[in-house]
Amino acid sequence: MKKSVFRRFRDISIAKKLYFTVGIMALLIAVELAVLIFSINTLSSVRAYVGGEGLWSKAQKDALYQLLKYARTHNEADYAKFEGFMKVNQGDHKARMEMSKPRGDINLSVAEEGFYEGRNDREDLHRMVELFLRFHSNKYISRAIIAWTRADEVITGFMALGERLHQAMTAVPYSQQRVDAILNEIDPLNDRLSPLEDEFSFSLGEGSRWLEHVILRLLFVVALTVECTGLLLAITVSRSIQRGLNEILLSSRAVAKGDFRRRAKAYGRDEIGMLANNFNTMAEELERLEGENTEVNNSLEKKVRQRTSEMESKNKELEQFAYVASHDLQEPLRTISGFVELLQKEYRGKLEGNGVKYLDYMSQGSDRMKTLIKDLLDYSRIGREKEAMVLDGNILLAEVLADLDKSINDSEARVSSDRLPSLHAYPTELKLLLQNLITNAIKFKHPDRAPEITIGISEEYSHWRFVVGDNGIGIEPQFLERIFIIFQRLHSRTKYEGSGIGLAHCKKIVELHGGAIWAQSQPGKGSQFYFTISKDL
Repeated sequence: MKKSVFRRFRDISIAKKLYFTVGIMALLIAVELAVLIFSINTLSSVRAYVGGEGLWSKAQKDALYQLLKYARTHNEADYAKFEGFMKVNQGDHKARMEMSKPRGDINLSVAEEGFYEGRNDREDLHRMVELFLRFHSNKYISRAIIAWTRADEVITGFMALGERLHQAMTAVPYSQQRVDAILNEIDPLNDRLSPLEDEFSFSLGEGSRWLEHVILRLLFVVALTVECTGLLLAITVSRSIQRGLNEILLSSRAVAKGDFRRRAKAYGRDEIGMLANNFNTMAEELERLEGENTEVNNSLEKKVRQRTSEMESKNKELEQFAYVASHDLQEPLRTISGFVELLQKEYRGKLEGNGVKYLDYMSQGSDRMKTLIKDLLDYSRIGREKEAMVLDGNILLAEVLADLDKSINDSEARVSSDRLPSLHAYPTELKLLLQNLITNAIKFKHPDRAPEITIGISEEYSHWRFVVGDNGIGIEPQFLERIFIIFQRLHSRTKYEGSGIGLAHCKKIVELHGGAIWAQSQPGKGSQFYFTISKDL
């Protein structure tokens, strides 16, 4: 079953994979926000109960003060204030009695009205009722409810005592002894009430801490799920793209060497899988054409020209394929890089273990892939829709050296050149050719000496012959042919930066000018790169 699910995921388009990834992340974030909102509301409800308990306790103390004052002054206004303060306790009593009913019989409006009469804020009423109903079985909330219930019973006795005092104060004949007897009952009631108030506040505080711990665990689990899911999906999509693109690149290298039997493996039916299948179809067609060309009679000039034309057409199709593949892959890779940067910004400080390292690996892999795609795109663009023109070689070289001025100064390189003639060439491509060769001479300089670069030229019958020499680290003889193959590297990325496509660019540019390129070198002493440009473009 798992294999089936993964196979189905591989077969969907890259765009849908990214939409799926974004959707899952959005869903998990929505869950996290819902947990956060629930947490804030719950803690706010506890806060409202703590504030309500303060109002309740203050009202009871104020009522006691007014009752004692009434006993001294015999002023009915003081007794009226006593009754006014007691309405706070009566309102909370009303809410508690309503919420104590069976769940189906509770009138939420009545309960909220009771809390409002207890001077609680209107915005807190609904949350206070919900907290009571949702967590009434929790041990902390249950203890608070028990303390509230017992305190309510004491308050009921307190109200009855106030009524008795009022009757004694207004009785005819008046009896001070009876009034004093009633007043003596206040302190015992107050002594019973204070511990219950403390128990209520303590239980709510314990419940608040319990809720805080539960909520923090929930938020941690949800956040961890978001991070792990995002990493898993990003790695899966990135690996899928990288594997498919590597297959296409390996097959294109084989085709470039003339091995049309190499097929690109399609790992799924997404865009890269379709590109791989299309590439294989073209490779099969090229293989068929090559087979036909080997059987063609060399004496049939017309047939040879026809087959040559077909091969050139197919080569243009391959260049267009490389261009389309590189161009279309930039957008999903940019999206993946964006998500990796987002994960690094949002969760770098929260990840533990290898999480940060894995994110860095993903970011570095994405950067390398962007460089490879850009270089492949530049490679496919060489010679497209360009026109050759007459140009001054000395001006062209001066522009190249001006562009490389910083690199030349930083490396203390010395560049000398013969006087160059006017050339009929493609200016942008020829400029890139010289720039790549001079840049390589600076990059692969000898550690014990400053770079010395010489540019020479000689005239042949149908070509101009250039040589760019240096005194750098040199190249082993067995690698002199390999260096012009696309993406070939002789050194690790940690030692020398680059994608390994620069000399492949040079080879393609030289061939575009109807010439050839080769190298001679002595390890440790330097290298000479020769190339020719046709005079008749």
